[in-house]
Amino acid sequence: MISRLLLIVLVWLSGSAVGPGVLASSRGKHTLIIDLISHPGGTEMMTLHASVRGHDGNFIFDTGGGISYVSPAFAQTIGCKPWGQITGFTLVGQRLDMPRCDGLSFEIHGQSFGAPTSGVFDLMKFMPPNVPRIDGSIGLDVFAANAVTLSLAQRKLIVESASSLAARTKSGKEVPVRLVREAGGAALAVYVAVPTPDGMAWMELDSGNGGANVVGKHIAALMKLDPEKKEPQPASFMIAGGIPVTGMARVNDKLVMDGNIGTRFLIDWNLTLDLAKGRAWLAPATTAH
Repeated sequence: MISRLLLIVLVWLSGSAVGPGVLASSRGKHTLIIDLISHPGGTEMMTLHASVRGHDGNFIFDTGGGISYVSPAFAQTIGCKPWGQITGFTLVGQRLDMPRCDGLSFEIHGQSFGAPTSGVFDLMKFMPPNVPRIDGSIGLDVFAANAVTLSLAQRKLIVESASSLAARTKSGKEVPVRLVREAGGAALAVYVAVPTPDGMAWMELDSGNGGANVVGKHIAALMKLDPEKKEPQPASFMIAGGIPVTGMARVNDKLVMDGNIGTRFLIDWNLTLDLAKGRAWLAPATTAH
């Protein structure tokens, strides 16, 4: 299933139109509101429109992607000659290598976001035939200097201003997180604290996982799950701070992290990340715009 392929491929570094956005700087007086568009290639896969060096593209937005990347064809279009190598691992420990492009900026509604290093990877070879082209993926690394709110319920990614962030945090519950930078420090993902009877587990918050949550076999019994069961099973646990996570979870004996929390949780919660300061808040989602 394509959602499982995406979970393996996009977490490894641990043509839909977009409606008008509000142009601003996250350090200024206004916010930047980016519409997220469902893509038919996978369950809950969201895309956004951006341009690189004057060329428009359609990109997945994925909090679990680790590092942003462009396709080989798009790299050629923008005049990037891929070089070198970025090495990372999937959540089940499989090694993946990709060449790199340096100094790319993704322009969204007139505002530029960039990272020192981006990858070059062809996601389309994993996609079903005859689906809209995807030119790459944009992850949290591009927004590392910003505060952002992901609202899957409203299908929006909001780059916060100082004032909007202050208002947002007043209505949310702060939760402990770790910023995880793999792939030689180029990648960026967020792990949230999950208390267990034996200590604190850390699980990735992953908008690219549209399936069941994933729990490592090494902590399955602590989460009151059957460590030997291969099929998804009902799970209920708490994120530190008293945020409940319910639904189905799959136990995996090869997981290189404690767990992975996906869109079936995030659809009910707005996630605010101050990536510059390493802080996070969760607030009940609303479909109101």
